[in-house]
Amino acid sequence: MKSFAVTLTLISILPIIGNAYLEPDKSIESFEEGIPVDMAANGGSLTLDTNRMKHGKQSVKWEWCGNDRIVFDTPIGYRKQRKLTGDSASLQHVDPDAMEILEPPHGFFMWIHNDEPRPQRIRFEFGRGDEVDCWFDYNLNFKGWRTVALNYDRGDMKGLPREDMTRLTINTPNTGSGTFFIDTIGLAVPMNPRTVNPNPQLPDIDPHARLVSQYEHCLYEFSKLTPTFNLEPLTDEIVADFRALEKQVMPYWFPESERATWNDSKIKGVEKKVAKLEIVRDGDNIYGRPLVFGNIMKEYFSETGIPKDELYDGVMNWRYDYCGTLFQIARAWEFTQSADNKAKLEAMFMDVFDYGIDQGMAAGAGLGWIHHYAYIIREYIPALFVMREPLERHGRLDEAIRACKWFSGFNQVYREDQVYGYEGRKANDADDMQGLLTLRLLTPMLMKDSPEKARDLKHFSSYFSNVSTAYANALDETFKPDGTIFHHAGHAYGYGGRAIYGSARTFDILKGTSYQASEDAAHRIKKCARTYFDGLFTKEKIAPKAFASIRFSNYKSAAQFADMLDIMGEPYEPLNGYRSLPYTCVGLKRQKNDWMITARTHSKYVYPFESWGKSFFAFPLFIANGYTDVSYPESLDSLSPGGEKPIWHDGIDWRRYPGTTSVRLPYEDIATRVGVVRDEGGEYLFSDQPFSGGVETSYGCGVHTFKFKGHDKYGLESFTGNKSWFFVGNKVVCLGSDIQSDIKQHAVETTLFQTHLSSTDEAITLNGRSVSDFPLKKKLGAKKATWLIDNRGTGYYVPKERINLTRSEQTNPQFQFEGEASGNFATAWIDHGKAPKDAGYEYVLVADTDKAEMKAFAAKPSVEVLQKDSTTHVVALNDENATAYAVYAEKGAAFEQGAVKSVNKQSTFIVKREGDKLRLSVADPDLNIYDGQEDLLPDGTRGELSIYEREWFFWPSRSTRVQITLAGEWKVEELVAPMETVKTQPEVLSFKDGKTVVEVLCRDGLSTEMVLSK
Repeated sequence: MKSFAVTLTLISILPIIGNAYLEPDKSIESFEEGIPVDMAANGGSLTLDTNRMKHGKQSVKWEWCGNDRIVFDTPIGYRKQRKLTGDSASLQHVDPDAMEILEPPHGFFMWIHNDEPRPQRIRFEFGRGDEVDCWFDYNLNFKGWRTVALNYDRGDMKGLPREDMTRLTINTPNTGSGTFFIDTIGLAVPMNPRTVNPNPQLPDIDPHARLVSQYEHCLYEFSKLTPTFNLEPLTDEIVADFRALEKQVMPYWFPESERATWNDSKIKGVEKKVAKLEIVRDGDNIYGRPLVFGNIMKEYFSETGIPKDELYDGVMNWRYDYCGTLFQIARAWEFTQSADNKAKLEAMFMDVFDYGIDQGMAAGAGLGWIHHYAYIIREYIPALFVMREPLERHGRLDEAIRACKWFSGFNQVYREDQVYGYEGRKANDADDMQGLLTLRLLTPMLMKDSPEKARDLKHFSSYFSNVSTAYANALDETFKPDGTIFHHAGHAYGYGGRAIYGSARTFDILKGTSYQASEDAAHRIKKCARTYFDGLFTKEKIAPKAFASIRFSNYKSAAQFADMLDIMGEPYEPLNGYRSLPYTCVGLKRQKNDWMITARTHSKYVYPFESWGKSFFAFPLFIANGYTDVSYPESLDSLSPGGEKPIWHDGIDWRRYPGTTSVRLPYEDIATRVGVVRDEGGEYLFSDQPFSGGVETSYGCGVHTFKFKGHDKYGLESFTGNKSWFFVGNKVVCLGSDIQSDIKQHAVETTLFQTHLSSTDEAITLNGRSVSDFPLKKKLGAKKATWLIDNRGTGYYVPKERINLTRSEQTNPQFQFEGEASGNFATAWIDHGKAPKDAGYEYVLVADTDKAEMKAFAAKPSVEVLQKDSTTHVVALNDENATAYAVYAEKGAAFEQGAVKSVNKQSTFIVKREGDKLRLSVADPDLNIYDGQEDLLPDGTRGELSIYEREWFFWPSRSTRVQITLAGEWKVEELVAPMETVKTQPEVLSFKDGKTVVEVLCRDGLSTEMVLSK
């Protein structure tokens, strides 16, 4: 086994802010080379021990009495956060020297084992000689291993740390005696302040200010909550429900198909896994290989210089080696029919369970796990559930229940009025939903039949219906009123799909009992599941780039999610119509499995992209500036290669996403710059414009709008304009107006398409003529209309604009900005020139078309642009006998022609004539969550804020009143699609002077539809 003592440099003294920063001899001391000469016990004895350790082969055993202490004279190594330099360039797509990005703060880390719980504390002091500069107390209310982890300068310690501190003193309680084991002291190691959490050992740590509902921040607070429902006597019906729940749980972890194929020979494999843990009992003591969560090693130990392949040498993994082994024992115990094997497995299970308790898998444990608890314990609680009878026989059941309640955060369900610590919040973290919902349900099912068990199940069921599956506001998680699913404060397919599955699975377990979910909860789960599938295409069920997951890598749905709606009793039927998704600013038109058109934008409330460092995508700056693309069964989108895990075609011009309007800046100027805001490793840049989204109809038409403004971080504050999309049939009318830019060096462009050519002779169609010339560079005039069909079968009708068309090899940066990549593409775009004023465009996209259809459409267009200016875009959809409106003016607009005479505010709506009736569909795309602009600096420019610390993170959308004045006298005959999140539905306000005013109360960017009659 490799030694874990890593020598860095000799002590160096650097003058910083009046102090002398003293660099330590070692980043971490793990005692593999013995007890340091500068560490001594003032009372008691220090010896090396090879039975208990958390890393390496040994730890320090400290047998102490009251008022004993350890003094460790060595430079502490604490330093204030510094700006990252070029040495950290591997973290960035661009030169970090050009940005103010701070390194992680440094904190103190240590593993400690206590021989018995006691109502006392030890004190850790840091200072210079006998002068104490900062300190903290650590509660000894535990037995076994725990992790000490806290920051120096985030208020976690008392006093004021100094960079020239040279002594650590560990003070025992004033009375008593005992034994501590200490392993791996990190005097000053990089520490993620978002994940340093309070626990019963360190209760005074303030949780990070993040408003994200990452539940491990709240474990300690959850543990303090108590039931609010009254105890009620058990009835035969309730006991029958207990048995029904137990029966309905089993198939999810212990399916009958596995029972049918079980063979006791598999027990040998289980025994091998248990043997690797090297568990030894010695009286009341139990020893074994150390259990460690990998992220602790990766993050806290990042400055040790230990090679990655040696970092985990000698340690076992919490999930796979411990929780997974427990689960395998439990499965074998459940499936075997041999009494002897059951007894043997039961003994193994108790050894592993007790070993885990000693390693820290116990109620109240602060283990310093960085994040994603849910992934770690997903096998743990099911194992304890199936072994509840053996646990009771061995007197361990209560301890197991307490551990399950702690690690699953079960007590959260006791308070519905205060969610994740905030009153009025309704939310459930997506990680929590996919990993913990069913585990929380299993927790009270471990209990013996009792009124307490019934009360806990009632609490769980109520919380599941009223909070977990409620629509979350603003940036909060997970379910949204439009059916989208949130994680990381944005639409997230990968996390969200797992969250829907977790909720559907929980719904299925509860059904048919008195604890079943409410009808409203079932409706919300179904809506989000349908929306999830609406945006996935091809047989592989993949999200195209224009409706991709965060970070813009295509998400492929997991096979087990395919039956989510079957579980809910409503098998999925592919969408044949239009969806407006305001919480992710997407307009989506789909003709079942034939094709799907998506348009993506962003807003003041919806960020355009999530970017993370150099290993992720480098060029998303313009990706949500109107990215419009078509998916086909054999071709997911223009920019993704085929296969199950498409990323990007080589050679893409990252400033020409289809449908977007962008500035042709150098790549160095558009590569992402993450980590600029406090404690965040990502980049999330909102617009300051609230008007993005649109209206949907029952007959498949829709409007999507986008009022855009570039972000100051990239010098794009002068880049503004209005864009709109009008969907009808397989056509989309794409309009732009008021496009402005003060950037004189670089042109502004609107891209029609950029499609990869699998071969240089793969043709496109231009005005009916097949074009396969390669290379080709052509400018098409605006004297007459032009129509094209790209090599994927998508048509473009351009009535007025000058078009640039190329078929050529393109060489551009690789998608992570690591060198260059080349590929062959056909590209068409409209050049608005440098620093345009009031520029615009107009074209029609036609999905799944051919020469005959395009020729006929060009000869007689079935759509007509009636208005395109700074106040309004209006399009006649002649095939539907409808007129569609996108009104940008804040105070509304008046119209001389048509049934609509005026509207009072910004809005989108479509009016369709049906004989002597009108069908009116209305939406206000503005989510209207807060007033003003939150990120303005004193000089009027916009700064970048932390995504998770925005005060409106969980504020509700506020309703607005859209008043539409119609020619003639009308009444609401039928409400086809109510506005789901408001109580007051559309109504006629007045009849006057031959006009009717219809008022629609709008909220959450949702649409409503009504039929009006005379």
